[in-house]
Amino acid sequence: MTNTMSAVPLISILVPTYNATSYLPQLCRSLQAQTFGDFEALVFDDGSTDNLAEAFSPFAKDPRFQLAGWKQNQGLNAAWRELLKKMRGKFWASPGADDEWFPEFLERRLALLEANPKAVIVHGAPRTIGESGREIPNPFPEFNLPARMDGRRALGVLLQHNIINQPSALVRADVTRNLLSQFRHDWKYAPDWHLWLLHVAGGLDLLWDGTPLHRYRIHERSLSFDPARSATRRAESRLVPLCALSAAAGLSPVAASHWNQWRKTLYDLWLLRALRLRLQGLLKDDWLRAAGDAYHGANGGCGNFFLELLKHAPGIAAAVLKERRAWKVQSFRVSGLAQINDPVFR
Repeated sequence: MTNTMSAVPLISILVPTYNATSYLPQLCRSLQAQTFGDFEALVFDDGSTDNLAEAFSPFAKDPRFQLAGWKQNQGLNAAWRELLKKMRGKFWASPGADDEWFPEFLERRLALLEANPKAVIVHGAPRTIGESGREIPNPFPEFNLPARMDGRRALGVLLQHNIINQPSALVRADVTRNLLSQFRHDWKYAPDWHLWLLHVAGGLDLLWDGTPLHRYRIHERSLSFDPARSATRRAESRLVPLCALSAAAGLSPVAASHWNQWRKTLYDLWLLRALRLRLQGLLKDDWLRAAGDAYHGANGGCGNFFLELLKHAPGIAAAVLKERRAWKVQSFRVSGLAQINDPVFR
């Protein structure tokens, strides 16, 4: 395999980063150690205050590595969008600045996608490490995934739960470029889930490689106890599948079929989640607008929230009952639409 970059690199590695000086050099060294070297590594500094440029400087001598960014922190989602626009490769991957790849990561992932032209993404299981870099038990649910999943089933599975660990994925860039106009919402915790749904909505296959090829860092400090952040996660777990499937409905007959089947259930479950957030004083108007536009059409809104709840009350009750039945046979509680009830979650 080649270890030099061509005029237009085959793979773009996208690394949004913020105050990750203590970890970034480890990632960059793991990129330099790849057995496949025809890549560009685009590091984007989202307004760091910890002298990131100095930590990056040893890698600036490698022509495959580039550092860009802005001075004001805008969020990693904004930085990720900027990188997706800048990438030049035929394929792309996006490890976290605090993650690490094994040397054969790119070679193995690339071989799988090139051997399967009808597949859009290949992803795999991580080894998990703590802040010190030592391996720790994997806290994530384990899925019984097939090596290949056709687009129709992949869309249903992803509507239930985000099964793709972002740093593990290699993606076809031409598909991504065609979808960027649909990737609009400023998600705080689930931008990758939204993007994966758009990718498989075209009917392309999803590949799974069960051999761990990267280390995924889990930080000990948890933000889940912050009520505002917890509310955002809860809102997005209902909004992302609703908004992504609405945006994808025109991409293929597969997506249109899923939208026709599940749009009302997705919206009903969102309304129930919105009511609970409202009672806690945590509901945001932006979330209501996003859901209303997805269900009713652009700028359609949902009108009066409580009238909307009353109108959809029978559907909400039915959706909750079906969801609870599905939970009883599933190995863990999925983030999205449990009613689809694919066997990989049982």
